[in-house]
Amino acid sequence: MKNSKEYAAKFASQIKKLKKRSDPLDMSGPLEVLIYSQLLWESNASQADEAWDSLLAARLDWHEIRVSTPGEIAEMCGDTSAEALDRGARLKAMLNHLYQRHHEVTIDPELELGKRDLRASIEALDGMTPYVATRWLLLCGEIGGVPVDEQLCWMLGNAGCIDDSASVDEVSAWVSRQVKSDDAYRVHATLQAWVNGQSDRVSKRRAKDLQAAERAAKKKRGDIIASRNKAQKVAAEKRKEAAERAAARKAAAALAEQEALEQAAKKTTKKTAKKTTKKTTKKTTKKATTKTTKKTSKKVAKKPAKKAAKKTTKKPAKKAAKKPAKKAAKKPAKKAAKKPAKKAAKKKTSKKRSTSRSRK
Repeated sequence: MKNSKEYAAKFASQIKKLKKRSDPLDMSGPLEVLIYSQLLWESNASQADEAWDSLLAARLDWHEIRVSTPGEIAEMCGDTSAEALDRGARLKAMLNHLYQRHHEVTIDPELELGKRDLRASIEALDGMTPYVATRWLLLCGEIGGVPVDEQLCWMLGNAGCIDDSASVDEVSAWVSRQVKSDDAYRVHATLQAWVNGQSDRVSKRRAKDLQAAERAAKKKRGDIIASRNKAQKVAAEKRKEAAERAAARKAAAALAEQEALEQAAKKTTKKTAKKTTKKTTKKTTKKATTKTTKKTSKKVAKKPAKKAAKKTTKKPAKKAAKKPAKKAAKKPAKKAAKKPAKKAAKKKTSKKRSTSRSRK
């Protein structure tokens, strides 16, 4: 516990202030001490005595308590407090556990154990609380300790003897360390008398504090729920914004990818166009060059061939043209020359004939 030394001095001074004592009732056996300690838990001595008397009057044996329900046990005890059902359930669980251990409702075999094993065995019982275990070990096992329950813890905290944030288990262990084992019984009786004298007032104040704590807890829960709802709204808005940003990034990436694809397609089309134009230009240039080379080669080859052909063709052509021209010129000339010659010869012959006839 925090500030243990400071609280130890306050606890010692509070014990010195308390003058009254409430000694425990004389019990016939350790099992009865266990059951009475459970009835005294979160109660006072007068209420525990009344519950004990009514329980003894109503029961046949402890097996009947073991097989009864918590409500039936509370009814047997005449307990109408807020802890009645819890007290009955814990009492039933402890008796059942003892029956499972020893096949009967008894706690006598535990007394033969050493102190360490005895403490472990008692604290391990079902439904056991630190108050009941410490009280039974103090009264029956001669193991020093001061029993502390919720109401005593509240009273010590209200008196400033302990840290308010400490649990009942922590306070019980701490108080037992502050008291010597020989002085534990006296301190327990003193604190029990303090609880008995202020039990009603303490229960009322505890009820008020409990209500205030419940209201504060309710308000805290409401605040937590409101803050959680607000945080959920903020988180939802952030998720929405993040989703929108992600969608925008995705759309931008898709657009960029599409543009990249379009650019790549344009590049590929340009490349293919360039390639095709290059190919076509190469083909056309090749064709043109081949044509021109062929033409030039043909021309070059044709010129001497033509010249040679012209020379060769011109001479015989001229000769051939000259010969028939000469012949043609000669023939009509000869014919023209022959005709008058023939006529003249014919005339001469006809004249000769005529002359010859005339002479005859």
